Amino acid sequence: MKVFKGKIWAAIGSLMDHAGSASTTKSSSPAAAVPDRALLADIEAAIERCTGSSGGGGGNDDRHVHEILFLVSNEPGAITFLSRRITARLEAARAPAAALRSLLLVHRLLRAGDRYFEQDFRGLWASRELRVDAPRCSCSPLTAAGGVVHYASAGAAAVASGACAFVHGYSAYLEERMKWVINQAGNLEPARKPPPPDHDAGKLPPPPSSSSSSSTSSHDASAETLLFKLAMCQRLLDLAIQLLPDNNTSASAAARSAFGIVLRESFKVYDAFAEGVDVMLLLSRSLAGLSKPSRVTAHEILKKACAQTPELKEFYHKCKRSNASSKSLEYPLVRVVTPAQAFAMEMEPVTMIPIPEEDGCQEEKVEARAGAEAIDGGGSPFAHKMETTISTVWVEFEDEDQRLITAPADDDHSLKAVQPS
Repeated sequence: MKVFKGKIWAAIGSLMDHAGSASTTKSSSPAAAVPDRALLADIEAAIERCTGSSGGGGGNDDRHVHEILFLVSNEPGAITFLSRRITARLEAARAPAAALRSLLLVHRLLRAGDRYFEQDFRGLWASRELRVDAPRCSCSPLTAAGGVVHYASAGAAAVASGACAFVHGYSAYLEERMKWVINQAGNLEPARKPPPPDHDAGKLPPPPSSSSSSSTSSHDASAETLLFKLAMCQRLLDLAIQLLPDNNTSASAAARSAFGIVLRESFKVYDAFAEGVDVMLLLSRSLAGLSKPSRVTAHEILKKACAQTPELKEFYHKCKRSNASSKSLEYPLVRVVTPAQAFAMEMEPVTMIPIPEEDGCQEEKVEARAGAEAIDGGGSPFAHKMETTISTVWVEFEDEDQRLITAPADDDHSLKAVQPS
């Protein structure tokens, strides 16, 4: 019996040694690197400082955000842990203030990180590791009695209702903001659309197109990219317009900070939209013009802009009078798009026709061309060479009053001297 027990313990020890060596080999592989526990604890503590009751809108938030970015940059797999922890906090938040601080952290990380962090962060959002549409906050402050939730007071219910509306609007804005990137110039631009799937992988490639067709296709591609950017601008501006907090919500430091970021981003987005509209109008008036589908899309964009630009102008006026925005911001000058511009885009482009010459000159050219074709039997008017021989005969007279004159001679087209009578 003792020998049997010894064999069992020996087998268990051998198995543990084998498992330990296998785990050591796996952890040494760079592809399966696991972040250090101490590092993960530091990231968790930094998240707590940003999203806790003392965080959100304070002056130390930027320092905590850069601390998180520094910790994540040291370990490749740490950004996945960061995304999961933020999502878990957002799903667990029941108060609007707690959910708002988690959303604000996502927004600040998205703006402060470099392009590699931004790319990985957006990739985790696309794979649903990071979720910003998960706020389940209730309209607190609330009181619970007997399993039933009641509002503490009517005024508190109104305040909580405004805070909930702002949180859900901010969540929708961030969901759309994830589709944008910051370019090298520091401006926002829509992320590049993924290439369409290759359904014709087994087919032969199309023959090379001519220079004219390739230039036309590149013109259509640039117009399509421009129209896609304008549509994305309108979607983001719509969400920003609906996010103006009320006076009760603007009392929160986190709400003021979040709305200030949204407002500054809307300035850049509108500048890009206004510039794109100018380019679109120039393309529509150019010699190449816009294709029929592009012209329809451009008309819809301008038709929507007729209603959106007055709303955006009014939104900026309200922001200037609101306590939620800074008084030192420089607001853009919004140009209202008129229905006449949208109607002009719907019309077909006018083809430039050369100015015709005068009717008399045109008739003379037609008659001369017809006469030349009649002489040549319908061929070239100069198919046969025609020559004229001119000869001159000099005659001397004794009288000084006589003079030399020339006159046409016979049919040989010669000239002869004639004595005056």
